[in-house]
Amino acid sequence: MAIYKVVSPVIQGGVVLLSGIIELNDEQAERLVQAGAIEVELVQEDKELNDMSLPELKEFAKLNDIDLDGATKKENILLKIKSIQL
Repeated sequence: MAIYKVVSPVIQGGVVLLSGIIELNDEQAERLVQAGAIEVELVQEDKELNDMSLPELKEFAKLNDIDLDGATKKENILLKIKSIQL
C-alpha cells in the first residue's frame, strides 16, 4: 500500500475525505488517479516516513496540510501523520 494526496472528495471505508493523505492499494489508487481525485504517490511505504528526519516530517506535514497540534518530537509527529491515514 502507498500514500497519496487527496485533491478532491474521496469516500474510503465509508468516510468522506476532502483533503489530506490516504493509504491505498494499487487498484484503488489507479481508479482514483484516473478520476483526478488523488495526486501521484507521495511515499512508497510507511517505513519511509519512519526514516525521515524531523525537519523532513515537518515539511511533509506542511505540504499535506496536516496540523501537528503542537507536536515537536519525531515520535509524536509520526503519530499525527499516521493518524490521518485510513
